[in-house]
Amino acid sequence: MSHIDTSWLQTFFALFTSARESRGRIEVKPLITDQSSWPRTTCGDVIAIAAVIDPHVQSLPDCFGSAGVIAQWSARLDEIERLALHDPDEIYPANRVFWRTLHMVCIFMNSLERRGPDSTKFEALIHQLDQPLALRNVGPKGDGPFKHFDAATYSVLYLEQFKHLRDARGFDNKDPEPGMAGAKKVIPRTTNGDVVALADYWSKQLDSVKKVFGHEGVERRWNAALASVNTIARPGDPYSVYPKNNAFWRDLQSTAIHVSVADESPSKGDMMLDSLKDSLKGLPESIQAGVNAVGKGAVSLASDIANGAGKIANEAGKGLFSGTGMPLLVGAGLVGMFLIARNRSKTEQG
Repeated sequence: MSHIDTSWLQTFFALFTSARESRGRIEVKPLITDQSSWPRTTCGDVIAIAAVIDPHVQSLPDCFGSAGVIAQWSARLDEIERLALHDPDEIYPANRVFWRTLHMVCIFMNSLERRGPDSTKFEALIHQLDQPLALRNVGPKGDGPFKHFDAATYSVLYLEQFKHLRDARGFDNKDPEPGMAGAKKVIPRTTNGDVVALADYWSKQLDSVKKVFGHEGVERRWNAALASVNTIARPGDPYSVYPKNNAFWRDLQSTAIHVSVADESPSKGDMMLDSLKDSLKGLPESIQAGVNAVGKGAVSLASDIANGAGKIANEAGKGLFSGTGMPLLVGAGLVGMFLIARNRSKTEQG
């Protein structure tokens, strides 16, 4: 197999750029000390990326730092098995930590001057990431509190509201208080009235979006924040600074990001048939050859899916992923490669 004649850092930025341009990105950038951005990749995208990268991670030599890198990567693979298999067209809920770990892995392999991935698989992966997602009617409907913002997504709306209130009310750089996660953040000096308006607006949005992975945890934290709002801000002077702004804005940020991801995530079945149809129609011969190279199990898997079974055959996955009821032939067969490799790895470890 020929390997791409580029460094692993170039490999990472090629993947990152393709995913960001075709999928969009989640960006949390209102905080001077906590800037972050990551692609809004789908579950199918993440599975395909993992399928290409995993063999290189597993073949790392026993050297200083490799055990930690492999452990971090293995944790991401476990998350993919747990979070990404229900619907390949949904936005992957752990994109942020996945892309951070992928960056770390590529930096480490680059430092060892390891050869890049097989060119055929890499080109197939870039091809998948370059395919635009179907446009859907997502984003805020109508104006929220305060004023009109030109926001195509809820994450952008949150940033616009943040900047508006930061500039209008002033702000403080706040360290997390005991029990709070995160780093020092810019916290607007919002009033009781501001906080009530924000709480009412985002509570309505959280209640209306699909209940994707993580909803219960976000809802639990948000309800705790609402309890303080109802006790302190709602009966208080609307023009006085809300005393729990530090906790409120941290909880609001998490809630707004979750609302945005859930709003942009296709409902189950929205894109299922189109995904299978497009995958089969656009399957390049070179990628089919890559599937064949995995072995008889991979060919049986691809055949079962192509015939509409929509499940992992027991003989290929030993029952681990059977009965999922979804087409997994995304990434031009790379999903099957990922699942079979994971199953073999677990069998060997057992």
